Amino acid sequence: MLTARMRHGDSWSDANILNLSSRGLQLHTSSPPSRGAYVEVRRGEHVIVGRVIWSEATRFGVLAQDRLTIDALIANTPRPRPAANDGSGSIGERRAQPRSEGLEWRQVQHRNKGRSREFLAITAFGIVLAGVTFDVVAQALSKPLSMVSATLGGKG
Repeated sequence: MLTARMRHGDSWSDANILNLSSRGLQLHTSSPPSRGAYVEVRRGEHVIVGRVIWSEATRFGVLAQDRLTIDALIANTPRPRPAANDGSGSIGERRAQPRSEGLEWRQVQHRNKGRSREFLAITAFGIVLAGVTFDVVAQALSKPLSMVSATLGGKG
């Protein structure tokens, strides 16, 4: 049995962790929240956010939002600080962890935007070039075609 603090709504209360797994925990408290409620459980530096999936008498089960590090939670040691998206399963506030959208993700986004702009510029240049080419060819052929038209029209 591990001692913890639990926040449900605006109020805090004492709670005891009776059972623990990598995806959830069973708690005991004098007034458990109802099924479907969201709770925040704190043990030392560890913060567990989850949804109540069952509740009866003074016990209830919580499905954790993030994977739990059982050994660190039991020992109440400071939670590990993971690198971005390392999948270590550490628990804690999501704000304290680096965003998964790091430098590499931003570089890919900028590269894709650059490629899109390059494609649009080449397409626009091709359309303008096609228009100019059409105009030059039309002007070059207009005099000979008008002569052929006059010759055919005059004899017919």
